[in-house]
Amino acid sequence: MRLFHETERCLKSGARGIAVLAAGALLATGLLAATAATHDADAEEAKRGGVLRFALPEEPLNLTGFKISDNGSIWAIEQICDSLIEPDDSGYGLRPALAESWTISDDGMVYEFKLREAKFSSGDPVTIDDVLFSLDQAADPEGYLGFVFPAMTREAVGEHVLRITLTEPFTPLLSVVSLFAAGIISKNVYEADPEQFGVAPVCAGPFKVESYERGSKLVLLPNEHYWDRRADGGPAAYLDRIEMLYVPETNVRMLGLKGGDYDVVNVVPLNQAKSVEADPNLTLEVSPSFRLDYVYLNHEAAPLDDKRIRLALNYAANREAILKVVYFGYGTIPNSYMPIINYHCDTVALIPYDPAKAKALVEEAGYDGTAIEVMVPSGDAPARQAAQVLQQGWEAAGLTIEIVELDVGTAYGRTEEGDFQAFVSYITSDTNDQDFLASIQADYNVFNSFFSAYKNEDVVQWLVQARQASDPAVRAELYCKAQQQTYGDGYSVPLNFKPFVNAYANYVKGFHNSVTGPWWLKDVWLDK
Repeated sequence: MRLFHETERCLKSGARGIAVLAAGALLATGLLAATAATHDADAEEAKRGGVLRFALPEEPLNLTGFKISDNGSIWAIEQICDSLIEPDDSGYGLRPALAESWTISDDGMVYEFKLREAKFSSGDPVTIDDVLFSLDQAADPEGYLGFVFPAMTREAVGEHVLRITLTEPFTPLLSVVSLFAAGIISKNVYEADPEQFGVAPVCAGPFKVESYERGSKLVLLPNEHYWDRRADGGPAAYLDRIEMLYVPETNVRMLGLKGGDYDVVNVVPLNQAKSVEADPNLTLEVSPSFRLDYVYLNHEAAPLDDKRIRLALNYAANREAILKVVYFGYGTIPNSYMPIINYHCDTVALIPYDPAKAKALVEEAGYDGTAIEVMVPSGDAPARQAAQVLQQGWEAAGLTIEIVELDVGTAYGRTEEGDFQAFVSYITSDTNDQDFLASIQADYNVFNSFFSAYKNEDVVQWLVQARQASDPAVRAELYCKAQQQTYGDGYSVPLNFKPFVNAYANYVKGFHNSVTGPWWLKDVWLDK
């Protein structure tokens, strides 16, 4: 889960709704187990070889999946370690990875995963013991994402079948098993030197680590033992080498792309996106994401403990201006407290920009002038600009607003401690099932509703019912009710369903940003 991450194509409501419901049905029933791994349609014309120079604003801090939470690490691990199941090319569905198939009992309580014949990058076979060990680490309650895993038992059935038995139905299990934290690692190599594993992991993904230099670069090579092969019998990865370069300075990344020093850059600043789009030698990729930019609110901090004040913040938020001025038109005004994930409800009406309504709510609440402190990460110019636009509308409604810039660590720390009122931030999801973020944000039993102190018993019960229901239509209805209620309670001030925006040279083919964040670099090839 990337609770805070820095850096859409706008999906038409009807088409996306149908696709999401279909994906939900497949996720719920396990029918995707029969789906074979797929490759790009242009695979037959793809060229092998070459070095991809990929400039990124974040570097990996550790390459042990169950120990990390930063995106720099997560997205690198996705290239190195396969889980039993992985998101498909769209990101909305799932497909087999190290599990070639799986079955689910009629009562939804027992899952059996058949392991394929696979090897680690060391050449050693992936065994059922490796799988059990890896999932034990991922599901450890003391681990970063241990809370995501439901109560269960895990056991081997022979040498090639993993059986998971739940204590109660938990429909999102397949999505949970697809998490980066559930990547299968070599038990023997990890136990021999856990610290060294964090810089030189041994996994069974399409790439392996050649070298890792903190503050500089991570170099990946194709894993010659990878289980999946192309139609020509060659490795799944087309490239000879990938250099994931840590380039935190935005202008350096962009100048390097235009000057030919980099082939791909991650996170294009939106104020430069149009210039990239106009460059005949470059391609701008704008793709959907499981991301929501918003102003986070503490429901226990006065005056935000009054629903009328929280709604006033929403009615006085000129999101159209923010979308134009801050996001340069990239994205969509949100109608939810969370990103667009499977089971997102399009029918929830937007809270409109209505300054008069906002002012009336402030007066009705008997607002006493208590200042609302809005935290903004220092150095984050778009967040500061958004806060300034909001400040104008909020003060016009009669509220007192103070914008404070804090370093990211301090701002996050205060949020986790509940020592804040409002925080301009964002949230992303690592899974394609809505239960993941919905529970984190709206169930006060989980991180106190993600440190917001939001509490609504009806919402909690709807979420419990949704995660236990096997019928996608029932789940969709429950999540829609939860979205309507939580959004209508003024949970936060949502600003933008922000897309992923990347850029690359025209000779780069097959690059695609998944909605969950990472890229399928094994599908990338160079037409030069």
